[in-house]
Amino acid sequence: MNTIMYLLILLLSVAALIFFNVKLKVNSFIALFATAAVLSVLFGASPAEALNAVNTAFGETIGSIGMVVILGAVLAMGVQDSGAATSITNFFIRLFKGKRLELAPALTAFIMSISVFGDVTQLLTSPIAARIGKRRHISMSVITPYTIVGVWLTHGVVPPSAGILAVCIILGADVGMAIFWSLIVCFATLILTYTLTIPIMKKTEFIKAKPEFTTGVEQAPEHASISELMIQEDHPLSPLSAFLPLIVPALLITAGSLGNMLFPNHSQLIGFTSFIGDKTIAMLIGIIILLLTCTKRKEQLIKGARESDSPIGENPTLLELGFGNWIERGIKVASLVIMITAMGGAFSTILKSHPAVNEIADTVVSSGIPMLLIPFSISAVMRAACGSMATATMTAAGICAPIMDAMGLSPLAVALTIGMGSLLFGHVNDSGMWMCCEMFNLKPEQYLKYVTSITTLAGIIGFILLFILNCIGLL
Repeated sequence: MNTIMYLLILLLSVAALIFFNVKLKVNSFIALFATAAVLSVLFGASPAEALNAVNTAFGETIGSIGMVVILGAVLAMGVQDSGAATSITNFFIRLFKGKRLELAPALTAFIMSISVFGDVTQLLTSPIAARIGKRRHISMSVITPYTIVGVWLTHGVVPPSAGILAVCIILGADVGMAIFWSLIVCFATLILTYTLTIPIMKKTEFIKAKPEFTTGVEQAPEHASISELMIQEDHPLSPLSAFLPLIVPALLITAGSLGNMLFPNHSQLIGFTSFIGDKTIAMLIGIIILLLTCTKRKEQLIKGARESDSPIGENPTLLELGFGNWIERGIKVASLVIMITAMGGAFSTILKSHPAVNEIADTVVSSGIPMLLIPFSISAVMRAACGSMATATMTAAGICAPIMDAMGLSPLAVALTIGMGSLLFGHVNDSGMWMCCEMFNLKPEQYLKYVTSITTLAGIIGFILLFILNCIGLL
């Protein structure tokens, strides 16, 4: 098979994936499976060999991300039950002295999505955004876009989120370094996006918060005190207790990567940092920390478990709530995410298996375009085409992996650029859009006008920052 035929088959496979997703409404798991299997046959494998190749790559990806994603979902259940999101929001209200409160749910979402799924973060932050909007008379057209930028930045660009974690593994990027640099770039992106756009956004139409979330909440006086603005809750978690379970896993994974760089092989120190920096161990430590900080909030945890219709005993222990109830609910939440991400890994493996990729690499390098634009553009186009951030990033990783060396880019730079590209062009084919409209009280046309435009701008700003870091040799 020559290069032209390979490219034609590649384009047809991407078109088929989009057709299955968008037109036929087929779940991404089956769409990726069918596309990967047919692609392998077109590359010369027998049907049996194609199925074996897909199964092998699928299993390898699950082995790499499965435990981390499950434990991330378990942590999300604990965050939901414990009230950590409310404590984090109150911390930002105090930090900003009651001003610029549209940033409070945005920064809450930014921190939570480091270890919690993006959709779950939307669910947890939408009532907070609604109550702050009502208290401070802030339009949801202002507060929603920044909250979603906060969600998508860490969900799409910062491991251990499932999609970008798998991309790092496929490309061979160091996960700890990916966390370190992505947090810096994403935080700068959020602040720059807010600073550049808030004067314009404050002039947009006024959209009320979702009434169900603001029952009993009254608009605060113009000169209300900080304590009057804060979200009230019985026996709230301290900010430190709320932050630690979300931040510690990322810090441990980063420490593990730094240990591999700084300490000599076979030393006791590198053995220790490698253990605590293991992705599974780091996430497990985060769950244990959250459970230990909730010793005085047992009734709140029981209430959350009962509201989720989970079977628990009459007087459950903390251990039952954390490693019984949270685990059971987390596995249910994580299962589909794992399946789709792992099948995306299989699709990527098949894409890069053909020898024609070497010729494509030579052509790309000789084209003269900035190399970092290639992964960014592929990810952005796929996001627009199929809606799913995970599918967009996995497809882009599969296309870029074989030509990465020829492009002269580091795996880290390519991985983060792919993640940033997935922020662009979210619209009606993204299930997250409809969740956002429902939870933040927006109409579809308002989402496209305010959220899509701001998240796309954020993706472009983030790409520029990554491009600068790459040019000066830091990525």
